[in-house]
Amino acid sequence: MALPDKFIIFLGRTFSGHNHDYLRLKQEFPPEVDWFTDLHVRVDLGYLGIKSDYRGEQIDIPTKKPRKSQKNPNPQLSDEQKAANTALSRVRIFIEHAIGGMKRYNIQWSAKKLEFGILTYESVS
Repeated sequence: MALPDKFIIFLGRTFSGHNHDYLRLKQEFPPEVDWFTDLHVRVDLGYLGIKSDYRGEQIDIPTKKPRKSQKNPNPQLSDEQKAANTALSRVRIFIEHAIGGMKRYNIQWSAKKLEFGILTYESVS
């Protein structure tokens, strides 16, 4: 979790293999607790159940494009939905950049190496 000014406020545990982001969120923040009632939360489509599972007035998730079917062979989002998705992505991109910067500089991996004694403080500085 990060703020739009790229300040990381929470960094969850790492998992090996394929793990769905939303399932990891539910493990770290159980839906029974009011985690997001006072926060403005912006998530991507990987968190599709968040509005029904968590309480909060300011949970923003993009609108998903409808599925292609025989009745709707060329599904499209309305102009209002596209504009809302664009506005949300313009804020979320800063959060994605914060996460990418953390990965780029191996911040999380270096913290794990320090925790397990693989690196010493002198070799990091």
